[in-house]
Amino acid sequence: MAVELAPGSKRGLALSSPLIAGSRAVGYADVWPPGLMAAKFGAVVTGPITMRAQRGAPPPRLAEIPAGYALQAGDHNPGYHRVLRDHDAAWRRLGVPVIVSLGHSRPEDWGRLAQHLEEESGAAGLELALPPQAGRAEAGTWVAAVRRASTLPILVMLPAAQAEALGIVSIEAGADALVIGGGPSAVGRVMGSEGAGSDAIWSEAIAGGPAVLPYTLRALRAVAALRLDVPLVAAGGITRLDDVHMCLGEGAVAVQVRSICWVDPARVAAIAEALGPRPEVEERSQ
Repeated sequence: MAVELAPGSKRGLALSSPLIAGSRAVGYADVWPPGLMAAKFGAVVTGPITMRAQRGAPPPRLAEIPAGYALQAGDHNPGYHRVLRDHDAAWRRLGVPVIVSLGHSRPEDWGRLAQHLEEESGAAGLELALPPQAGRAEAGTWVAAVRRASTLPILVMLPAAQAEALGIVSIEAGADALVIGGGPSAVGRVMGSEGAGSDAIWSEAIAGGPAVLPYTLRALRAVAALRLDVPLVAAGGITRLDDVHMCLGEGAVAVQVRSICWVDPARVAAIAEALGPRPEVEERSQ
């Protein structure tokens, strides 16, 4: 099930499998759950990076919601200089494409980051996570700045609630593929806290886990109906092989998995086996 995520790009972005380790799933491709390795995936998306080191969101960050969680992680990272120093050599040896995620907290830096990554790294592509509050004009400006600065394939991650509108403007600005399924905002009780009512500790953050899948499917179907002629990647709430098949049947050519990699790595390995990466890719990544 080989996939091409950037058919309109001179560079291209060929994957041996439609299964992608999404941003933060495996750190900077250096933190792997038991039983998982790069060869199980068609590509790996790194954790977000910014030009300068940045702290994550203050605690509490993780809250419970029915069938999922609400996580306010922020774009915690050591800055691109250190990320490249510590990880770029490993990316070049990994055996599968590494897509670098650019932190959505500093989109004004995306053009400079894209230029540095093209000139200095082994990145195979860039993923731009649009902030939940992004408007059409802002999204177009940010994506166009990256397109001018780099020939690397560009994947734009869209908030599910604005997927149709921002998808169109992202393609007009130069996106090669769209990632559909940034979860909605949710409020949940902080994990480990006790009490109810005024005694509970609550946190508002982006939802994740199986609860998000219906939002992903709605947005995916809506964007697919526009027939925008770019590859679509589903992300958010995908935890089972059936979820993968549903997304592929509704217009996606690939899917991203994240938290399930740690909740149930054996299930992810089984999904990867069912989707069948090429044997030669597995040999290269040993």
